[in-house]
Amino acid sequence: MRDALETMIEEVLRPLLQADGGDIELVSVEDAKVVVRTKGEAAFGAGSHYVRVSVIEPAIRKVVGADVDIAIEKAVPKATRRSDPGRASEP
Repeated sequence: MRDALETMIEEVLRPLLQADGGDIELVSVEDAKVVVRTKGEAAFGAGSHYVRVSVIEPAIRKVVGADVDIAIEKAVPKATRRSDPGRASEP
């Protein structure tokens, strides 16, 4: 099951989500649970809920069936440090 999921994610979901500024990764596959993590627009964009319930879940269901739980996590983006404009730069 894991190999089929990885193939479907790499060939179908990842290119689709990356085209819109998002991404997806397979986190874990257990007996009755699949966990994936979305990033970027797929996690936090205006249509992210639609993407999860109408694109990602149905695609995973085609591979794993109806009896497996699907958890979709959101990757929290790393904060970037901004320089303090009031602080003098060091020589």
